[in-house]
Amino acid sequence: MNLLQKTITATAVSSTLLAFTLLAAPALAHPTFLEPEKFNSAVGEQVNLMLSTSLGYPTMENGPSLDRIPFIHVMANGQKIENLAFAKKETHMSTSFTADNAGFAMAAMSSKRRFGEIKPEEADYYLNAIGVSDEAKAAFFAQEGTPALNRSFNKHTKTFFCVETCDGGKEAAYVAVGQDLEFVASNEAANRFVLLLNGAPVADHAVTVVSPGSDDLELNTNQNGVIDFDTSGMKSVMIISVWVTVPEEASGVYQSDYATLTVNFSN
Repeated sequence: MNLLQKTITATAVSSTLLAFTLLAAPALAHPTFLEPEKFNSAVGEQVNLMLSTSLGYPTMENGPSLDRIPFIHVMANGQKIENLAFAKKETHMSTSFTADNAGFAMAAMSSKRRFGEIKPEEADYYLNAIGVSDEAKAAFFAQEGTPALNRSFNKHTKTFFCVETCDGGKEAAYVAVGQDLEFVASNEAANRFVLLLNGAPVADHAVTVVSPGSDDLELNTNQNGVIDFDTSGMKSVMIISVWVTVPEEASGVYQSDYATLTVNFSN
């Protein structure tokens, strides 16, 4: 079962899993992503960034309130954008600013950590859905009694776009912004990206690439945390990965970090 199949089948577990999200919608089944209204804006134009959760990218279904997003970082042509305007829309949270300079732009957002419990009878399905090892599962079920499973999660989103040109400020694509799990571009090629966990490359880890009109790509990072793929025929793309931190004690909190990056290869 591939990464997205795992996330989609998790919706069938129960109302408990259906509440496991950034937006009180199914987190495992509904990736959260950030995307500009236009991947290439004009100087002087208002740039609208849209943060949403949806079962099928690029469709937007639900957006969080601003108080759920403590980390927001927007760069354009090497300059951090401070004057941001926010609005809650029906299908997304909007973040807007005026594009004063031409060049490469990047935006990143992360959610607050959310906590909860998975019922004992649903723990096995849940642990399988998030990809926990057999050893960790055995440790959990070796506990006395039938305890609930403690879990928490964060969503980390990022997007790359341009204002008139992608020249100028491109170094922002290669630099980590401090999210627990995030993608950065590789300076080796336009179709290469690096998955970072706490700023360090993650080797041999599952990544899914979603592009409308194309089959999903199920990839693994190499020993340097890098993925590359054929972008022929692709325009907008969402790259997604999940990292689960297993607690030292089986009764502890199982933390999931979700990272997505949207890019457009037609710029």
